[in-house]
Amino acid sequence: MKKPLGMLLALLAAGAMALGCAQESAEEDEGAESSEDELAQLGPEPRGTASRHAIVLAHGFNGSDSNGWSFYKVEAALERDGHVVKEANVQPYAGIETRSVELAKYVDLAIEECKAKQGCDASKVHIIAHSMGGLDSRYLVAKLKNANGVPYNKLVASVTTISSPHRGTPIADKLLALTPGQADPLIDALAGLWARTFTTRELANDTSIRDALSSISVAKTGAFNAEIEDDPGVFYQSWAGISSFVDPHIDQYEIDQCDGKVEAYKNRHDQMTNPQLQISAFVVGAGQKAHDGLVSVESSKWGQFNGCIPADHLDEVGQPSHDRAN
Repeated sequence: MKKPLGMLLALLAAGAMALGCAQESAEEDEGAESSEDELAQLGPEPRGTASRHAIVLAHGFNGSDSNGWSFYKVEAALERDGHVVKEANVQPYAGIETRSVELAKYVDLAIEECKAKQGCDASKVHIIAHSMGGLDSRYLVAKLKNANGVPYNKLVASVTTISSPHRGTPIADKLLALTPGQADPLIDALAGLWARTFTTRELANDTSIRDALSSISVAKTGAFNAEIEDDPGVFYQSWAGISSFVDPHIDQYEIDQCDGKVEAYKNRHDQMTNPQLQISAFVVGAGQKAHDGLVSVESSKWGQFNGCIPADHLDEVGQPSHDRAN
């Protein structure tokens, strides 16, 4: 049991272990401008127009509303643009069915907050979901109702997913194969203790690593997709991340996997953080060359696919942060 347990705990702790955000490769184009000049060329930070509906941010596996896999400063940035935003905090290590029930509470809270703001349309919300949060969101729309019996497909206008494993990630399958079932109580206890360092005791106590990993495994997501159908009244769209540890430029294979849609500066790659580099071997080993370290581009595609951004799985939500202790 020692080897799989060590691998599992390494995966759980990857967010806390990350020491720095992805940086540009040291290998620069000959004659390239200085970083200050390049930033000046990019211009001021873009500002958005406030949505008429509230927004719910849904985190993924190993996440919370405050730890190293959370949406970092995204809520505040959206609020500055005038949006009504609720950042969900669900069980970091549980199955989709359990996590989606908790997510539903934040949809309800977002609607109530929207009602209190002039000009906000409280009839529906938009969900922006990272990683496993995208599967939670799809399940919520397809299966759940609120306390008044209203189906959430009537309360959600759109689901936007960012590198969600809609077709699973082989990392989960590998960990499940390596971990004997009799080890589940010990692993859940250890993961629950770890979860208490970044989320509430109640959410940490709902820990089931096997349920969580099964939910994002390649083996199980096929059946999930067959059962959880998209609602025609809800708009679904997706983004994927691409990253590399050594290659400074995005190659043609990745561009093709991204359907030719890559939002990159001078075709430069993101440099993957060390913890994700170790984990990404499972994705590459499964034949997926275009990925963000945890989830492949192909698995990320759902609904209207908008393309790829140069980011690893942590960069996609603004992590790891440098201006606070993690």
